[in-house]
Parts: sequence; structure tokens; C-alpha cells
Amino acid sequence: MTIYTGHRVEDHEDFILEQLLPLIVDHAGASDTPTEVVTFAALLTLATILQAKGLDRDVLVCSIDAARLQPHEIHDEPEGLQ
Repeated sequence: MTIYTGHRVEDHEDFILEQLLPLIVDHAGASDTPTEVVTFAALLTLATILQAKGLDRDVLVCSIDAARLQPHEIHDEPEGLQ
């Protein structure tokens, strides 16, 4: 498995929130597709790329589990995903 040391997810927060998420929301609106469907398609595509690069499936599943929102946090989702 490839390990990326010295890199943090938090370092990409601005890109994700200010560029990537708006692209997903805009595409969903333009194609009259629910935002969660477009988001899921992007997730599957990115997961496939990560697996092709050597990331174990178990690591992906653990990452999804670690990212779960608590019920009281759901109202804090980025605009467009609520």
C-alpha cells in the first residue's frame, strides 16, 4: 500500500469546500440529478482510482466509517448536500 506521509486531509479543505463541492452541486443542478447521486458517482470513481494506486479496500471502508456524522451534526452539512 502507498503511504503518503507529511500530507493532511485538512490541508485541502478550501479546495474541497470552495471548488470541488460547488462543481458537484452545479453539475447535479445542470443535469437534473440529485446531488447525492453525483457525489456518490464521484466517490466511486475516486475510490477506484485510489484502489488502482494501491490503497486497500479495507482502508477505504475504515475511512468511510471514520467520517460518519453524528445525528446532531447532520444539520451542519455544506450547503447543497442538506
